Amino acid sequence: MAGVGICSVNATGITLQAAVSTVTTITVTPGAGHNTLDLSIDQTTDLKVATVNEKSNKQNGYTVSIHSAGAVSQGGGRLAKLVGSLATPESLTYNMKYDGAAVTLVGGAATVTDASEKTRGNGAEKELTITYMGANANLAADTYSDIITLTIAAK
Repeated sequence: MAGVGICSVNATGITLQAAVSTVTTITVTPGAGHNTLDLSIDQTTDLKVATVNEKSNKQNGYTVSIHSAGAVSQGGGRLAKLVGSLATPESLTYNMKYDGAAVTLVGGAATVTDASEKTRGNGAEKELTITYMGANANLAADTYSDIITLTIAAK
């Protein structure tokens, strides 16, 4: 009878593991002329004032909100406002669109993105545009401004 050998097998392994940090970033690139608006005209076509890149890797999605400091300083309301710098400032309301959709503020703020999933690798590019009626406003000589803040939050 041939010899029966005993074979011993020794197995081992490794666990591969990696962690990915949460990414929720928003980048705002101002458009040409965002800081040299002509308030003596009616800007009736959408004027691009910024390109926004939203990026999130949260599977449940994310939200982006927009806030108009001018609207808040003038009592809230549904429209953003360019506010003068005089002691008793005048203001000019203006309309915003985010990614082509009209923005309606509540108390000076609005949610403009409510995504239920993460963005693609490079994020989602969106445009912020404005229109205003400046020709008949007869604004006082002053410098008018608004600070628009965009905030991204993971769900």
